[in-house]
Amino acid sequence: MKWLSGLAFMAALLPTGAMANGSGAPTVQARPDDRRIACYREVQMPAQYSVEEILVTPAVPYYFRRTTGIVELRETPAVYEERRTLVQEARIVMQEVVCPTQ
Repeated sequence: MKWLSGLAFMAALLPTGAMANGSGAPTVQARPDDRRIACYREVQMPAQYSVEEILVTPAVPYYFRRTTGIVELRETPAVYEERRTLVQEARIVMQEVVCPTQ
């Protein structure tokens, strides 16, 4: 499948003012002698983030003595802070699909 930027794809194919109705759908009517080249579906892609984990408190092992005389080795879990950095913003891409037959 080919992935194209939705805005760049629409801007390249449509004449000026074709999206004047504000809905984002083209207002151009297909002529009978036009040939269909490909069909696409708009797909919403979420934003992508890079996550870095920073150690705040390390894990701490300790011994715990039960009343039965058993000694257990336990550990408090480590605490991390996550820092998120935006890698790519949310966007709409055009996904090529099989054209319906008419």
